Amino acid sequence: MDKLQVIADFDGTLTKSVVDGKPALHSIDVFKNTATLSQAYRDGYDALAVKHGPAYENPNLSVEERQEVLYRWWEDHENLCAGEVMTLNDLLQSNDDINTPLRDGCEKMLRLLSDHKVPLIVVSAGIGEVVKYVLKEYKPRVVSNYITFDDNGRIKEFSRPTVSVFNKHIFPLPVDQERHNVVLLGDSIGDCNMADSVPDTKTVLKIGFFIGTDEKKLERYKSCYDLVLVEDQTMYTVTALLGRIAGRS
Repeated sequence: MDKLQVIADFDGTLTKSVVDGKPALHSIDVFKNTATLSQAYRDGYDALAVKHGPAYENPNLSVEERQEVLYRWWEDHENLCAGEVMTLNDLLQSNDDINTPLRDGCEKMLRLLSDHKVPLIVVSAGIGEVVKYVLKEYKPRVVSNYITFDDNGRIKEFSRPTVSVFNKHIFPLPVDQERHNVVLLGDSIGDCNMADSVPDTKTVLKIGFFIGTDEKKLERYKSCYDLVLVEDQTMYTVTALLGRIAGRS
């Protein structure tokens, strides 16, 4: 375990992707449901989904084209947010109210990593403050999108460059240089490349979570990940694997 580090996505990977048969809320949902945000913001948020969503979901567009859609979408969203009433405490209260659950067995996995001092690096296209708050007990290193609040309790801006689903591989990660083995956890094709910027890796084991019935999409996951867990809302397999690694170290 002294040569290992874990690089993971957050929404739909460490957290559940489905709750009670419905898509689970993500960290951006925690943000948009913060009680202090105006109705104009909420209406604008929905309008942006109508404007940009179809292009983002278009399977005929290249990854680069979809990335550009996400950049425009996020820029429009940032402009919509500017000046909205929100403090960090407001945002964290929204998280407590929503309480999107971690995967079953995830806390056991996180404790295992913590007990063995294995670094956890989370790369999230969501809201960094929410990710850090949910995982605060385990002290992860979080690369994500962070909010700057002004002195009057309003949103000023978001951090740059924007972390999106498709560009996680470009960010230098706060890894331990002497740890050359990586377990990567993700739930999208974009997550597959999160460890690309890590120097001098010897082994990168990629584990992906897949939800759905699209066989072509599943085949893409299988070509990208070393292990694909299908319709699995738990972290049991990953925890068992890490436990075996810990037992041999």
